[in-house]
Amino acid sequence: MAMTDARLSTAPLLLVSMVPVLVNPVAAMERLDDTALSKIQGQSGITLEMELNLSAGRLSYYDDGKGVHLEGMRVGSSRGDNAGAFHRVKVDIGADASLNLDYLVEDRRVEFSDIRLAGAPGVGMGGIFFDHSLQGSLRIRQGGAVGGSGYTFDTAYTMTGGRLGYRTNGNSVFLDDITMDVQALGVTLDVVGDTLQLVSPEVIGNWSVGAIRYSNEPGNYGQSYSSATGLPLPSYGGLQGHYELSSVTDIRAGGRSGEGLRLDNETIIHSASFIYLDDGNGLALRDITGDYRIHDLRLDVSEDGRGRPAVALTLGGLQGNLNIGSIEVGSSGQSFGSLNLSFLLEDQIFNGRTYRNELYLQGGGHPDAGPQGLRMATEWSLRLADLSYTEDGNRVIFSGLQSWGSGDVTVNVTRNEVRNGTRFYDGLRIGFEGLEAGYRINGLRVGSDDAPLQGGTELLLALGFYPAYEFELDGHITLGAGGASGEGLTINSDIQIRDGKAAVIAAPYDEGNGEIAQKGLWLTEMTYDGHVRDMTLDVTEEGLAIGTGESWSTMDIGNVRVGTKDDGASMGRLRIQKYQTDSTALVKPGGAGDICVGGAGSSEGACVAAGGQWETRGSEGVTIDMVQVLARAEGDDKKNALMWESNRAVDSQGRPINNTGMKLLVNDIYTSDGGDFDGDGVEDNRFGIRTDLSVDVYQTRVTKKEDGPDAQGVVGSRGDEKIMSPGSAAGYRYVANPGPGDVANRPLGFAVKADTRFKELSINNIDLIHPVGGSQTVVYGAKFQNVDIRANLTATPIP
Repeated sequence: MAMTDARLSTAPLLLVSMVPVLVNPVAAMERLDDTALSKIQGQSGITLEMELNLSAGRLSYYDDGKGVHLEGMRVGSSRGDNAGAFHRVKVDIGADASLNLDYLVEDRRVEFSDIRLAGAPGVGMGGIFFDHSLQGSLRIRQGGAVGGSGYTFDTAYTMTGGRLGYRTNGNSVFLDDITMDVQALGVTLDVVGDTLQLVSPEVIGNWSVGAIRYSNEPGNYGQSYSSATGLPLPSYGGLQGHYELSSVTDIRAGGRSGEGLRLDNETIIHSASFIYLDDGNGLALRDITGDYRIHDLRLDVSEDGRGRPAVALTLGGLQGNLNIGSIEVGSSGQSFGSLNLSFLLEDQIFNGRTYRNELYLQGGGHPDAGPQGLRMATEWSLRLADLSYTEDGNRVIFSGLQSWGSGDVTVNVTRNEVRNGTRFYDGLRIGFEGLEAGYRINGLRVGSDDAPLQGGTELLLALGFYPAYEFELDGHITLGAGGASGEGLTINSDIQIRDGKAAVIAAPYDEGNGEIAQKGLWLTEMTYDGHVRDMTLDVTEEGLAIGTGESWSTMDIGNVRVGTKDDGASMGRLRIQKYQTDSTALVKPGGAGDICVGGAGSSEGACVAAGGQWETRGSEGVTIDMVQVLARAEGDDKKNALMWESNRAVDSQGRPINNTGMKLLVNDIYTSDGGDFDGDGVEDNRFGIRTDLSVDVYQTRVTKKEDGPDAQGVVGSRGDEKIMSPGSAAGYRYVANPGPGDVANRPLGFAVKADTRFKELSINNIDLIHPVGGSQTVVYGAKFQNVDIRANLTATPIP
């Protein structure tokens, strides 16, 4: 059956190729018998009942002669191919000439076995299935928002027994046990010029997902229990939330070139919540508000930049704000604090190249995973974003965040096996191929959006966060179902980075007079090869628990530069190797609490008497308890080692040549507990390096370092305390003897409290390596025992 009626020249063509269809009543028109007539009631309208089982070999969408095909379409029951879904619809006409529909749908499945693109034979995007039961009502009346030619809709429904799944090569991931209550009143549909406008003044909904399940059994299609064992399929956890929003959506004909669709949207999130549940423990984002505006989103069936057939989503711009009032975790409901994100996605030039926001959906995924999968040729341009974190009323802003990149991202649902020489794991595999990307942050602001820029992002290096980073990326992250116990996540990954440029410390890229080259301490010409096995992530009563079975990596830094990333002076080459087993981290709400800075004392009086400063940092904040178990070497790739090379020879272009200089190698670094305490004949290694890291936003004492004017021209004497003063020209002043009012206006800082300790840290050998003479051991073994290092650091604006 082909639907090719008259249409606008810019509208796409939709074709449906039908295989024999089983419908009750049947699709062909014929006289109703007494049995069929008995199912129609007309006392106050008409009631229709039917068992629907419909199938279509292919549903095709054409755009400028290019097609995307939905293969194996079926609407029926989830119980089997020959079972139909029960439908009952009561149709009534109201006194105001409105059409009123009350409906009941039981156990309906809508599915496509594969999604294919014309011009890409042999590969598909994978299958989708959606199971659900619905009960609700729909009222349609004439007259829209701009006149009588439109329509107004009121709808409310409840969905139960829902499943939404994605399936590739016989493996599937699906949302199980979905329930949803939705109410949308006063929705209008109008044609305004060449635009179809949909206005939703109030949409309210509650939803939940009982479990997110994984199956590697080809015979198990959208069922909650294993067909082999009868047990529930492993679960990533559950979800639940609510939302109240309003929106305006404009739909126009015409893609980025020729036929297609254009979408513009404005949405206001009046309230929302999102909760991730792991064995009953929740990670909750509460009191969510915000808004966003989508400008010029186009849908085309087209080709990507490499000429590959694709469904193209190209974006003109996306701007918005998102506020999360509280981030809570565990059974106590204690909060980390709140987050605010403002963002603008639009075209921008980075490193001399214009980046856009484009996504090209293709079939195939990773070529070794099988013919089904999803490949996304993507490009993005985050022109500007500010991310602020507030705890106990104090705010710090990661200002001027920018990001850009392009490359291929693949998605497959895989199983634990080796196929065509590639190692796969159970779960949802997200792959990266030739991804060239980067990001940078202009600096920190504390207190307000117009506060002076300052450093401080280097305090987050312990979490693996660089203030600026550019790289080329290949590899994968596979998210498996189930954590350390019960629900949760299991992560396996292999990541390779080339041509990396990471800032350890970086000055702003824009101080207010336009973009400048960022100066700082850079790790450049960097390669990284990292592997993670059996990392688990669980939400517990205390917080977010992360455990790593085994991880190893090699970071080879061609040049450690001071200055700019391209031509800063080099300190030489650095290679860092890491190998850990059974390491853990617990991320929990609450920061340092009450502490004594600059002294020792468990109370304010004792702290002050010892020459310290008592600080009450509040109940919010972030604390991370880390245990890093450094394992003994198991080969050249799996070990903890540090190598520094300097005085290298250079090539004809002045570039240093690796392995031509002098090297210092600190080899085979590992932790231990100092003895064999469990009697197994092997020295125990469970304690590792333990670090308790607490992060707060807090006021702190800042004193002047010398007499006279500072860099901003503010005059003071050595030892005077810096006090924030909005009425002052520079926003602050210096006070020799601050009173209580002055103390209340001390500058806000990004405060980090750290306590690191270990029982024993060993170094197997320290070698000097000459490029001609070879290796010479300088130290045969070294041990450090019973070390405890404590620090309090606060980054504040200092001119």
